[in-house]
Amino acid sequence: MIKETIYASLTKYQKTAISIVRVSGPQVKIILKKFLKKRVKAKEINLRNIYDSNGEFIDQGLILFFSKPHSPTGEDVVEFHVHGSISIIKKIELELDKIKHVREAEPGEFTKRSLQNDKIDLLQVEGLDDLLEASTETQRKRAQLAFMGSVSSKLFDWRDELIEISSYLETSIDFSDEELPANTISTFEKKLNKIKKNLLVAIEKAEFSKKIKEGVKVVVSGPPNAGKSSLINCLLDENISIVSAHPGTTRDIVCSTVDMNGVCVNIYDTAGLHKTNNEIEIEGIKRATELLKISDIQIRVVDGNDHNWKEKLSEIPVVSRFTIDLINKSDLKKRKIIKSSNEINISTKTGENLDTFTKTLKEKIDSVVNKGDNPIIFRDRHIKITKKILECLNSIQVKDIEKSPELVAEDIRHSLTLIGKITGSVGVEEVLDNLFKNFCIGK
Repeated sequence: MIKETIYASLTKYQKTAISIVRVSGPQVKIILKKFLKKRVKAKEINLRNIYDSNGEFIDQGLILFFSKPHSPTGEDVVEFHVHGSISIIKKIELELDKIKHVREAEPGEFTKRSLQNDKIDLLQVEGLDDLLEASTETQRKRAQLAFMGSVSSKLFDWRDELIEISSYLETSIDFSDEELPANTISTFEKKLNKIKKNLLVAIEKAEFSKKIKEGVKVVVSGPPNAGKSSLINCLLDENISIVSAHPGTTRDIVCSTVDMNGVCVNIYDTAGLHKTNNEIEIEGIKRATELLKISDIQIRVVDGNDHNWKEKLSEIPVVSRFTIDLINKSDLKKRKIIKSSNEINISTKTGENLDTFTKTLKEKIDSVVNKGDNPIIFRDRHIKITKKILECLNSIQVKDIEKSPELVAEDIRHSLTLIGKITGSVGVEEVLDNLFKNFCIGK
């Protein structure tokens, strides 16, 4: 079966200054002969006239040719950099369609061929997907680490370490009739514990690293009319939440997303926490309480003009490790704050101390994000598989090395197979199909 050559216009039918038509596959050299009257040099910028099958001039453009296997896809690849005229792109595509075994690419098909030809691995494909979706600086940096292969190299370190400890099992199997030296068992145990420790650290980092992609959850909680909605409007510099002197204005959860120091932050305005018989308010309070349980940072806001503000502050449950307490309406009445406490006097009306609060919030956000710094794994799929690897290694008992080394060897072989599922060397078709359907044409 002849493998098809694929093409894609990276800007499709959009009017642009420059447009690129990318082609990959075994027919590339034939295409170059049909379109150009002069040969091109690989890995060089070639200025050439482009002609149709009748020898009529189409356009003048820059031609980049990469011969296999030294190309992005591992196949012969050519890029036509032409003027961004819709008619020119249509004409080039029409001419390509005339050539046998040449067709338009499906979404993500160029990247898929790169994977199939071992130019990149599955982790890099996922990194590219994250890079295309990145909207903040932190998301971009994390995605590029994966795309450039640094994440994959750490997974290969795990694999090499597992292969190394399997050599001790071979020793045990080869000398099954003899008692193993104590230092062999001790070395095996130390290396096994080191790998398990690395896996635990990777899982913990991954849980926090997910927050970089999904956004840090900041939940604003407090009694009605404390100024929660006003605070969020100040943070976002927009009137997102309804502000009113009447208590209980916010009855459901209002979420807004903002980029703070390159980190995606989801800020939630919640219903006022208080006793009520109103069914709608009860449901809003229930939702607010549930959201607090999964928050990364909790902001507790009370009305400092209320003489019972300390009592009301203590009634707001503290469920997040990172908490900031704001005593609002300092423009009406200032309250004495203990310096060692986590409390800040603010006024959403005059802006007093909002800069102090914002600085503190950014520090808390950095604390959350830094826990997921330099992740080895970063998706739910990776975390689930890594937990299975850990289960395999936890099932290994050192005493089994002498009694049943074959069973221990099987656990390690299974662990190696699971690592292959993360990197993409084992059974990943379902993952690929899901990934590539999100890619654009030409990627």
